[in-house]
Amino acid sequence: MFNRFKIKISDKITLHFLSIDDYSPRLKKHIEESIHFIWNGDNEVIEDPSDISITKLEILKLLEGKSAEQKIGIVSEFICHLYLRANKFKQHFLFRNLEEKGMKKGFDGVYLIDDDYYVYESKSSLETTITSTHNGNVSEAYRDLKGKIEGDNTANDPWRNAYNHSNMRTIDFNQTISQTLKNLSKDYVSGTYSQIKDYNIIPSSTIYLGTRYSDIEKTTLKSNLARLLGKYNFKSINAICINKKSIENFIDYLNE
Repeated sequence: MFNRFKIKISDKITLHFLSIDDYSPRLKKHIEESIHFIWNGDNEVIEDPSDISITKLEILKLLEGKSAEQKIGIVSEFICHLYLRANKFKQHFLFRNLEEKGMKKGFDGVYLIDDDYYVYESKSSLETTITSTHNGNVSEAYRDLKGKIEGDNTANDPWRNAYNHSNMRTIDFNQTISQTLKNLSKDYVSGTYSQIKDYNIIPSSTIYLGTRYSDIEKTTLKSNLARLLGKYNFKSINAICINKKSIENFIDYLNE
């Protein structure tokens, strides 16, 4: 479905390589089964088949008027959320923004798996950016996570946004993670910041290739990422790298 390779480098490092050329019937079926819950939360009841059509329309409206960079970012995040959910990561946020018609401020997502929570950050590159690499995007996502966790930009408290999302009624409420996020927000506002070495993280990279599309070359990327991630601090990491042809298949699906 995702043309996926999952590679465990060590107890702390897992790599996920996805290659998406076109959308197979199986992939579209999986999106159809998941899109309403990614957007609205797992407890949002589908009362009528038209509810899914409304969700598609809302995402189309989100994409309207966005720059090319913003559009690829939105689609990249959606595909990562779809993939992580398929791999038993529990989504503790809404894909829809609570505050405005843009994407969320703060982290791109908070996930729970095996009683451990992960913070997620997505980076993507336009097909016109010929020099883009997965190492470069993963590195940028890591720096963003590090900066948010360690308080490099105190104008925006990422934990408060994550806490607000975790308490939505359409999210499967988890008292432990909600209280943890609330306490982290209090510390952040008080000027007491965390260290990324104590966190489970998910940096992701999506590279759009257009007519240059090819599947990920696994051996080279595995070697390059292993060297890169060996320089970084974290509790554990799941790094996701996606080669994707374009956003058009996703937009075509939304219009179906």
